[in-house]
Amino acid sequence: METLTYKDLTFELRQSSNRKTVGITVEKNGKLIITYPPNCPKDQLQQIIESRSLWIYQKLQYKEVIDLTTPHKKYVTGEGFYYLGRSYRLKLIDTLNKQPHLRLYQGRFLLHRSLKELGRECFIEWYRAHLSSYLKEKIPTLTTQIGVSPQSIQIRELKNRWGSCNSKGDIYFHWRIILLPAPMIAYILVHELVHLSEPHHKIAFWDKLEAILPDYQQRKQWLTEHGKQYDL
Repeated sequence: METLTYKDLTFELRQSSNRKTVGITVEKNGKLIITYPPNCPKDQLQQIIESRSLWIYQKLQYKEVIDLTTPHKKYVTGEGFYYLGRSYRLKLIDTLNKQPHLRLYQGRFLLHRSLKELGRECFIEWYRAHLSSYLKEKIPTLTTQIGVSPQSIQIRELKNRWGSCNSKGDIYFHWRIILLPAPMIAYILVHELVHLSEPHHKIAFWDKLEAILPDYQQRKQWLTEHGKQYDL
């Protein structure tokens, strides 16, 4: 399969004798395809991509979303649950000894057996609390580095998005990001913070993101390929 790369975009090239013009397709899974007539030079394809880059990036905005196809977790002893990229096994216990209903202790998540049916709610509450602490530690340094001042930072259930930002300067992060490895969390944080100065996925946005995270393309690709497994 022949491909063509433009900035952080990779296109599959498909030559077709039935075409007289160049066509760009953005498939539902984010795959990019260029269909072109025979004898069309590659530099012309590059020019067409550049001229339509804004449209392409707008179509690809959803690539920052979460794939929710992973089966739900079972809240039983031995099930693995992620925190900061590492999987910890769950152990159901019968006594609390005045400890929280769910806690991470000596490399295991401990959940009281009576709350097994409420396991997901307990984990979400735990993840939200720990993400709040994490953001309080990381955000000030990043806002100084990027030169932005968010109106607010909030943790929400964002359905199929890792994060979002509105025109008022409010930034929202899905509680799920605390399950991810730290480099992927950093990508999501920086991505949304850069949106405060560059609201759209135009070339200027990606250039600024690259200046802060030179390897952002690899992190973005990792999220696309592996992010779906970090769920409950």
